[in-house]
Amino acid sequence: MKTLHLNLAARPYRDYRPLYAVVVAASLLIAFLMLNNVDTYYRYVRETRATRNEIARIERQAGQERSRAEVATGEIRKMDLATLGRQSRFVNAQLAERAFSWSELLDRLEAVVPRDVRINSIAPSFSDNGFVHLTLSCEAKTTDGMLATITRFQSNNHFVNPFPTTENRTGSTFHFGLGVDYKPSIPRVVTK
Repeated sequence: MKTLHLNLAARPYRDYRPLYAVVVAASLLIAFLMLNNVDTYYRYVRETRATRNEIARIERQAGQERSRAEVATGEIRKMDLATLGRQSRFVNAQLAERAFSWSELLDRLEAVVPRDVRINSIAPSFSDNGFVHLTLSCEAKTTDGMLATITRFQSNNHFVNPFPTTENRTGSTFHFGLGVDYKPSIPRVVTK
């Protein structure tokens, strides 16, 4: 059976007004959203221009720093590090020798050396362990002067390893050489 239509009009009646209203409303909404997107885009471009310029400036600086670092690395690779190390060790040794306190050494020698022994010369050599090796040239009035000097050096905690190097007699004077390690109060370590 066929369905009954109650539309009695000569031609069929269709109401397109709700459809047109929806299309117009959707078109207006689309236009509004599109204009909002365009406005947002232009605001984004305008507001981030300073930030983009700052980022570009920082990237340029980073590139310049990278190129400077490459140049510095190249210069470091060209350096003769062995010669530079020898030169710095020499300078450090010279500084340690200049910082050596002669007055402290002479005061301690005065307290240790017996009264009948006279020191003619002192030759220091600086070692890398902080000690200063002293080569002493001495003279005494008696043959017991060398033994007394060695004994007094051994009893003092600032002097270590006294050892005779030479001895001879000239007339009534007894000449002898002595090597001893001296420990200053502020040791200057010399790396060679």
